[in-house]
Parts: sequence; C-alpha cells; structure tokens
Amino acid sequence: MLLVGPEDDFNIKIARGLGLKLVPLERRIFPDGEICPRVREEVRGSDVVLSLRMKSGVGRPNDYLLEVLFTLRNLKRHMGAGDIVLIMPYFPYARQDAIFRIGEPLSPSYLAEMLEDAGASSIVSVTVHLHRLGSFSEIFKKIKATNLSGFKALSESIKRLPLQDPFIIGPDTESIHWARELAQFCGIGEYDAFRKERDIETGDIRTYIKEIDLKNRDVIVVDDMVSTGGTMANAVAAAKEMGARLVISAFVHPILVPGSVEKILGAGADIIIATDTIEWGGSKASVTGDIIDTLRGG
Repeated sequence: MLLVGPEDDFNIKIARGLGLKLVPLERRIFPDGEICPRVREEVRGSDVVLSLRMKSGVGRPNDYLLEVLFTLRNLKRHMGAGDIVLIMPYFPYARQDAIFRIGEPLSPSYLAEMLEDAGASSIVSVTVHLHRLGSFSEIFKKIKATNLSGFKALSESIKRLPLQDPFIIGPDTESIHWARELAQFCGIGEYDAFRKERDIETGDIRTYIKEIDLKNRDVIVVDDMVSTGGTMANAVAAAKEMGARLVISAFVHPILVPGSVEKILGAGADIIIATDTIEWGGSKASVTGDIIDTLRGG
C-alpha cells in the first residue's frame, strides 16, 4: 500500500504512522484557474491511501473537489491502482443536508455518488456537518464511510491549558451537540448553547443571549467549522459581555475566508484553537493520530 498526497506535515505523519511510502502529488494550477493534479510516481498494482486537504482562506471547495475527483479517476483508470482509501478530512457541501427551498440540490448525497463513481473504495472524514440526513455512512451506497470526531483532538489541546472554572458554549442551537461532545472529551461538566437566527436570503446572523453566569469563568466557544467568522464572533462577544475572564474560540474545520480570524479576535477571543483538517498555519490540534488508528483498525 502507498500513500498519495502532498508532501506536507499532515501526510508525512500519516505515512510514518502507517509505515507507508509517500508518493508526492503535485497540485498544479494553470493561469486561468484550471487544475491539473499529478501523481509523480508509479502506483500500478498497489492499493492506495489518497490524502488531500482543502486550503484555508481561499474559499474554493469546488477546486478542491475537482482535485479529489480527478486524482481518484486518474489513479483508478489510468494509473492502475487497486483499492483506494480516501482521506477527506473536511467534507464540503455537507451543510446543504436538506432541500430548504424548492429547486435546491441535496448536495452531500450527490457528492457521495460522485466520489463512489470516481473510484474511492472507502472514505475517512472528520466531523461531517450532517444534521438532517442521519449518519455519514448513510449517504454512501457502495462504499464504507467513517466519520471521526475532531473534538477529541480539540480537547487534547484544551486540556493542556490552565483553565479557571471552565464553561463550554455553542454559538447556536445546532451546536449544542458539539458543546456536549467537547465537554465529554474534556471532562467539563457545564455546557450550553446560544440561539442564532440566519436570514435565509441575506445570510445575516443574529445571536440571542441566554442568561448564564459566566463572570470570571473561562469560556470555550465551540463549533464544527468557521467560515466567515460571524457566528463565532457574535458568541465570543456575548461571552465577554457576560463577564468571561478568558474566551477560547475552538472549532474543527478552519475554513476561514479572508477577514474571519480578525473578526473573531476583534470580538474578544483570547485564544483560537482549530484542527488540521484543512490546511491552515494556525492549527494547534491534529487529527492525524485518530486517522492512523482508524486505518490500522484500532
């Protein structure tokens, strides 16, 4: 078995952990924006672990998906690879897990079909944002799908901090699941969530504050992903207004479009902790250990 992917710290750790040779993937982009991923060594006859991450800050999930689909198809059809295990730490389009308005696509199900058809034999992802479609494995019909928790990696970083009377809070009602999960991993007894309303047409966000006593407490605001930073910033500001001593912004997927980090810090966040499911230089927590254990069958 070989590991195919960019020669970055993420893939070097996984390759070493599994005892696999790392076959470099060149991520070529033409001046007009077309992509041409190139597997730089022969893989014929070998099973493959394909590990590709999206890049933070550029806001281009479509480029990422084409890169994954092209590489899968190339490995299977032209390069003679055997089974292909796809490591896709962030699964784009999962937020469109329902048809909210007539005429909209059921995006994650369509994406699952494309990955199966392109040649993936199985897939490993992390904290997939599916609230209305059931489990991650249910959107795939032909292959095994594993959804790991990114909150375990977050908790390992958080537990190293000298926290004072900690409290975990999610920025909206849906994030109560993430708050509970992180609380369990951290061994923190108290958690809750604010309420958020988003205008479905404009995307504007309003956060409704609960009456919680956060005075002189260390507060961890947790979510599964941060894109524009608006929801997270509102919750961070609310925690500060309610008297929090220290506010940590913690999330699994650092999508982080330009200006989002500044927005969160400007709202009063003292520390930002995110995992390395997406390429971002500020990631403090790593999911590579859990991926290695999963692929080993542990």
